[in-house]
Amino acid sequence: MSAFTCPQCGAPLQVTPRLSYHLCEYCGTHSFIDRSGVIFYYLTPFLVNETQAKEIVSRWMKGPSMEKNLDSEAEITTFTKILFPVYRFRRMVGGQEEVYIRPARATFIEGMQEMVLPPGTMKIYDESVAIEDALRLDPEMAMDAYLEELPGEPMEHALVFVPFYQVEYNFQNQVWHAAIDGSTGAMHASLYPVRSSMPFGIVFITGFLAGMAGLLLGLYVHQAIYLLVPLGVAGSWYLAQTLIRQGEQKKSEG
Repeated sequence: MSAFTCPQCGAPLQVTPRLSYHLCEYCGTHSFIDRSGVIFYYLTPFLVNETQAKEIVSRWMKGPSMEKNLDSEAEITTFTKILFPVYRFRRMVGGQEEVYIRPARATFIEGMQEMVLPPGTMKIYDESVAIEDALRLDPEMAMDAYLEELPGEPMEHALVFVPFYQVEYNFQNQVWHAAIDGSTGAMHASLYPVRSSMPFGIVFITGFLAGMAGLLLGLYVHQAIYLLVPLGVAGSWYLAQTLIRQGEQKKSEG
């Protein structure tokens, strides 16, 4: 057994030095304990409800860079509310306070280190906090794995459970994953079906060939044929605009 003290009242805590949670029997404070010591742990509540989250996914799937018909043909197989653990480090760097977020377990959610926790929303996570149907994922990584890489002097370390909607969907016989930040509504997806660039490549090649033909014919036949160069550019622009309008029309019809 290793001796730790409660971060709230200073009373001794007798716990095993591993990833664990502990309730102080003197003041009732909940603490999270890992190899680096005793820290508070907090929760950021869901500010985006499930209906709003599904609308965010739908708008995201209709984006101009997404694969054609993704929003109508994708089948969402799981839509799970989770509380994901991150470590929040407050550090004094060059006379200024800086905050660093690091994941406390492996994840496919991209951009985790750039996450900003909404100010004023964190609350101490204890038995008075209802997580309802959200699945709490416990830490798999100790906090001290990050301590050496962080600049400055430590001010406060904390474990924070942040809300996410974890989405799994099938599209064209392939499984994809995404996540929605339950506090801000931000979408996170490192890989997703993107629209093919082939039609735009055809437009580019057509315009390029028309321009080259104008240059060569103008050089060897007649200078008036140089007019094919701007015509080629104009034709490429027109074809590109037509493709974009057709794509937007199909999206609106879907």
